[in-house]
Order: sequence, then structure tokens, then C-alpha cells
Amino acid sequence: MPQGRLKAAVFDFNGTLFWDTPYHNRAFRILAERYSVPSSEGLRSRRMEDGDLAYIQGRTNNFIMAYMFGEGLTDAQIADLGEEKEQIYRDLCHGEVRFAPGAEELFVKLSEAGVRMAIASSADINNVNFYYTEISSLESWFPRERFIYNDWTFNSKPAPDIFLKAFAALGVRPDEAAVFEDSPAGIKASESAGSALTIVIDSQFKPADLDPSHPVITDFRQAIPLLIENA
Repeated sequence: MPQGRLKAAVFDFNGTLFWDTPYHNRAFRILAERYSVPSSEGLRSRRMEDGDLAYIQGRTNNFIMAYMFGEGLTDAQIADLGEEKEQIYRDLCHGEVRFAPGAEELFVKLSEAGVRMAIASSADINNVNFYYTEISSLESWFPRERFIYNDWTFNSKPAPDIFLKAFAALGVRPDEAAVFEDSPAGIKASESAGSALTIVIDSQFKPADLDPSHPVITDFRQAIPLLIENA
């Protein structure tokens, strides 16, 4: 547990604030099925089994498309395949996007305590725009400049870059911030960034090699006593 005062909370989005892992997994399976036979460009995807889906969780589409289709993809192919998958995903979860249980109650408590908040997500700008359209209150809790997304200017999780960028946007040191994550890559990124506290959201699974010092919650209201007493 952190020893000093927490000044900020940074949230992953996919699988954390929005429990959308099943939608992403289904979208990856649909994309893999579309390319189970080589395309006219010779593109063929590996089958996406449960272990594959767990391995890619929290990664960017650059990493994922190379994993699915093999090395040697051009930048244009990566962009096209990534957007094809994300359009499948958006079609699947349209009308279903909502904050996870207890999230807005936690936002209220953090705001009252003066704790700054940001999102640090591997999502791209098209999905970010989609989320702001789907969740009417997203803008009030997280103005656009507080939603740090994958803009291809930094290394993806498990590198710490996105969290360090979020801390800088909030004007806090890593040891003054708590991070909420659900994926193994995101948890490692938070650890590498030097976060004061990593809170794991068990929205799908609990990583087997999880550091036992990380609290695990299934509802964001459970995080209120962990943060507010240190705020």
C-alpha cells in the first residue's frame, strides 16, 4: 500500500472501465475466421484460441496483427487489418458501452477528495471517438486531454510509456498515482512506471503470476477505502 498521499488515479479503459474483453475476443475470432484461407494478398491468420487471446490482451494492433498474420506486414496492411477488426468490435458493442460497476461512484469520491483522474488506453482514436459518443458522461469525468490513447508516438504496454505520459498530463510523480489495470501487459507497465499502487480489475481473469501486493477488486466501490484514506 502507498505510504504517502495519492494525488492521481489513472485508469486503463478496455477491460477495466468498460468490460469489453468478450467483444474484443469475438472480434479477433471473426477476423481470424475471415482470413482462415489466404486472401488475394496472401494474408492468412492463425487461429485465435483462448491462450492466444490472453497473450495479446492489452497490446496494440501493431503487435497483434504481426502475431496473427506473421512478420512482414506493411504499415498499410497493419492499419487496414487493425481498423477492420476494430469496426467489427464497434459493431458488436454498439449500444452496450457503459462504465463498469461502481466506477462513477468512485469518480465522485475521488473528485471530492481532489484526486486527479486520467485514462491511459491502448485504444486508437477511432475507438476513443466511439466511446465518447456511446457514454454521455465520459467527457464530464475525463476531458479529451485526460484520455491518453495509442497515437503511435510511444511504446505500447508492457512498456511504461503510456502511464508516464498520463502522470505528466496530470502533473504528478509516479509515486503519487494509483493505476487501475486488468491485463498482464498493463499490470507490468504500471509496475515499470513506478506507480504507487496497482489495483487489478478482475473483469475476466486473475493473472496466475500476479504480485500478491496488488489489490484485486471486482467492483470499483471496493477501491474507495484503498484510495480515499490515502488522498
